[in-house]
Amino acid sequence: MSKPQTGAEQIINQLVDNGVVHVFGYSGGAALPLFDALSLHNDIEIIVPRHEQGATHMADGYARVSGKVGVGVVTSGPGVTNTFTGVMTANMDNVPLMIVSGQVPTHALGTDAF
Repeated sequence: MSKPQTGAEQIINQLVDNGVVHVFGYSGGAALPLFDALSLHNDIEIIVPRHEQGATHMADGYARVSGKVGVGVVTSGPGVTNTFTGVMTANMDNVPLMIVSGQVPTHALGTDAF
């Protein structure tokens, strides 16, 4: 019997199954399971910028040029808020963009943890 997949593994497997070959991401504590799952796939290239905003704009640019969905992976809290400008830019121009974020454990919700 195979071991159960984590939520992060299921998300990344869905990306692979849907033809995603490039992910733009900036890691952080809550996103580590996503990056661990990404590391299991040699068929996805992880492109690491210096900032979450850069990851979002890179994913946007990739989607505009390739016609494929641009995927960004960031951590919770400020990691997500740093994507807002890029997300809105892509939204205003109908660019296919997906941002995947980690989240703190359920017991830490509502405690100002990020």
